[in-house]
Amino acid sequence: MASILEIGISGLRASQTALTITGHNITNAGTEGYSRQVIGQSAVSPQNKGGVWVGSGVNVDTVNRVYDQFLTEQLWRDTSTFNGFDTLALNAEQIDSLLADSGTGVQPGLERMFSSLQAVVDDPSSLPARAVLISESNGLVDRFTSISDRLYAQNDIINGQMEVMAGQITTIAEGIAELNEQIQFATASANGIEPSDLLDARDKLVKDLSELVKVNVVEQDDSVWNVFIGNGQALVIGNDFNEVFADSGASDPSRMDLYFRKEDVIQNVTKEITGGQLGGTLQFREEVLDPVLNGLGRLALVINQTFNEQHKLGIDYDGKMGENFFTDINAPEKAYNRALGDSQNARPNDRLLSVHIKDAGALTISEYQLEFPGPDDYTYRIKRLDDNKIVSSGALSGSFPDSVEVDGFEIRFESGSFQKGDDFRIMPTRNESTKVQVNITRPEQVAVASPIVTDSAIGNQGNAAISQGGVYDINTPYFAREGELNPPLLIRFTSPTTYDVLDNSDPGKPIPLFPPLMNQTYVPGISNSILPADEGKTAFTSFGGYLPVNTTYQASPPAANIAPKNGFFPERIAISYTDPVSGKVSTQPTLITRANASAKDIATELSKREGIEALARTTVELSNFTSDSNPFQPMTFSLNGIVLTDTLGPNQTKYDAGYPEDVPDPMTPEFIADRINSNRDLQDLGIVARSDGAKVIVTALNGDDINLEISGDNGDGFSVSNGHDIILRETGEAPFTPLTEFDGYDFSEGGPYTYEFDVPGQGTFNIELNDTYATGAEVVDAIRTQLENSGFTFSGNLDVDIDERGTISFQPRLPMNATGVHGSSKISMGGQVKVIADPGYSLDIEPPGNNLFSESPVGEPVHFGFDVEISGLVQSGDEFTVGFNTDGTSDSRNGVALAALQNENTVAGNTSYSESYSRLVEEIGSVTSRAQINRDSSEVLLRNSEGAVSSLSGVNLDEEAAALIKYELAYNASAQVIQVARSIFDTLISTFR
Repeated sequence: MASILEIGISGLRASQTALTITGHNITNAGTEGYSRQVIGQSAVSPQNKGGVWVGSGVNVDTVNRVYDQFLTEQLWRDTSTFNGFDTLALNAEQIDSLLADSGTGVQPGLERMFSSLQAVVDDPSSLPARAVLISESNGLVDRFTSISDRLYAQNDIINGQMEVMAGQITTIAEGIAELNEQIQFATASANGIEPSDLLDARDKLVKDLSELVKVNVVEQDDSVWNVFIGNGQALVIGNDFNEVFADSGASDPSRMDLYFRKEDVIQNVTKEITGGQLGGTLQFREEVLDPVLNGLGRLALVINQTFNEQHKLGIDYDGKMGENFFTDINAPEKAYNRALGDSQNARPNDRLLSVHIKDAGALTISEYQLEFPGPDDYTYRIKRLDDNKIVSSGALSGSFPDSVEVDGFEIRFESGSFQKGDDFRIMPTRNESTKVQVNITRPEQVAVASPIVTDSAIGNQGNAAISQGGVYDINTPYFAREGELNPPLLIRFTSPTTYDVLDNSDPGKPIPLFPPLMNQTYVPGISNSILPADEGKTAFTSFGGYLPVNTTYQASPPAANIAPKNGFFPERIAISYTDPVSGKVSTQPTLITRANASAKDIATELSKREGIEALARTTVELSNFTSDSNPFQPMTFSLNGIVLTDTLGPNQTKYDAGYPEDVPDPMTPEFIADRINSNRDLQDLGIVARSDGAKVIVTALNGDDINLEISGDNGDGFSVSNGHDIILRETGEAPFTPLTEFDGYDFSEGGPYTYEFDVPGQGTFNIELNDTYATGAEVVDAIRTQLENSGFTFSGNLDVDIDERGTISFQPRLPMNATGVHGSSKISMGGQVKVIADPGYSLDIEPPGNNLFSESPVGEPVHFGFDVEISGLVQSGDEFTVGFNTDGTSDSRNGVALAALQNENTVAGNTSYSESYSRLVEEIGSVTSRAQINRDSSEVLLRNSEGAVSSLSGVNLDEEAAALIKYELAYNASAQVIQVARSIFDTLISTFR
């Protein structure tokens, strides 16, 4: 009966094992990741006894977990998806509320600034209103700064989170690799039976990993799992694992990148990582944080640039041209920080790049990659990163500086050894919202008035009216002098349908402009734009007359006549044309001017060249007229061979009626001007003059040389200059009160007070004032001394002037005196040449040194920079004037233009300031809403996956309790079988006793 005993024992063992498994299930009912285990049983092979098959008991084959690989993998996917959307939503919600909040958002700051600007427009003479505008503008800047600081703080938080999560990924990878090894050993030890608890532990680690990043699991032999992340990066291979870590980005050290290390090979996998908290964090940075930073930066740049440009078109409370309202967007500290070189660029690290904003309204919110792909060190391409489009490609010229312009900004290659493989991150907008600052500090600096004013002559016969005029460009010669229009204009109608525009510097003697604008067509009955529009032409203006070191002595007859020279060197002028389509540059043969050629002759030669129109004009300024204290002989003064100090009888035909008959001693500027303007020969030569009482300015309208000659006593004479002021520009602190010629100043406090100035043909020079001066005369003398010691060369004496606005200027003046009883003094002054180049044409001056044009002449716009309109019917002789608005404290025309910026489509050509910000808020709100919806839907899917896995693999205590009873009864029954077998055996033994 041993078989009955064996059957009972096998049943007892099977039931005991089943009870153990059930107990194990019950005790692990709350263990996360635990899979319910079940016992696998089979009947022992039966035995044939007497032709009958008799069972032999039960075997315990396996103990398996209830598990579905498909459901588990779906759970991993859903876990990764949910955590990604959840992380994105949580972070985006913070930024969305930050932008939309009335306490921190930009929109309320914009509204307050423009509301205060409107108050200034309504009362432009109110300094308190201007002060409020400055305060509200600083409030807007503070809002930009506050939002940006929060965004940068969020970036720092992200950096820290990425470091932590990268470390967790590596730790989990190590744990999976260890479990792979244990599972492999345990399976082999159990003849292929897998250890369920170890498998559950490995599943749990993979699920934890899927919370951080999207994973892909591939099973290999012996129950070993290989785990991949990103774009197939092998995180775990069998018993080995690789490292994921976060470190500073190669192209941007301010933000972390993710790196994958396999032995000695390191790979940047930032762009490959998706899903999970890490993927959601990266998605937030790419879809929310970066667009907000760049969008805010672009808006700040547009406000900064457009407001500055319009503000500079006006004049302030003191009548000065407006300066930047906000700080310069292309200041060096900003321009150089917009480009970052990759840390892997080849050595030496000597490349110098800057990014200058040309048109903020044309900027995108993307960043760019500048790379040198080869095959040489000169070929480059620029890729816009938001759409991966190549926006520019080409090759460096090989000489610096070089530049390329795309999407509203210009990349300047300034120096360095650019090489194949170089990579640069270009960020035109990212950091700009923190850099906008209000530049002006005093209410008086707010420029709401227009610099021009128009008027109609009282005696006009027609009913035409002139508009107030509009200014669109102050970088023209007409606004070159602070506080004046140079020159003021007179619009004189020569018929009901034609008019001339004249230089009205001397209202008593208007002269043609330089270049002239004569016989223009006027159409009655409509509004006529009086001044020509910008045609894209460029003007290059020469230095002007060259002042010799000394006058030329002319001996008395019969000595030979000496003709003084104007001192112009031969000039080598090259004219080039750049094809706007192909970029091909063609250069005309070099024009070499004659030594001492007149400006008129030079202009004539230049005008023969294609694409060039040249004009000439000669200006000489005479001042400081003196007479000898012991007169012996009368002074004789000649201009271009015509004596102007003669005394004529009543029937003279040399001068017009009303000319000054008496020659004063000494001569006066008014006398010289009147004699010149009355002289009929000089009229024919196109030579005119005007006087302001202290000096006389003589102009040869056709560019002929002006030849002066004086004879008489040694003390008779005057000073000669070319009439061009050299202006000193402040490069240091501005004096607290404007300098004057009448008051002293203490330069030892609050400095340094530094100035720079440009000397034609010599370069730029500097002076510094740092002493204390009691009177204005001492200030002027100190400036003169500094100028004389600054290093430039000059003829005669320096005449320093400080105007009513505190602007310092000077002119070298050469004394020209008579030579006594023998001979005379002569001087010849050359003129200015103005070269007007058609679009695409440029002017270059070849060395050696020149004294007509600079070697690299800078072109200036040909247009006026402003326009006026006249409408109505005019009569011949009607006149209108355009001058500088010298008393503009009650004028708000430029303020109106500033206020209009609020609603103009200045951002990307189709949105206003407010619309651009609102669109940014809407876009971030859309991303946030989409992330929230995706999070909620993915959470439902995750809960479904968890439910499916739980329903299959989870422990049901009711079921386990029933199983416990079941296996307990089976255990007792098997024990009873054993008891029966024992009883039978005992009976059998007793029978044989």
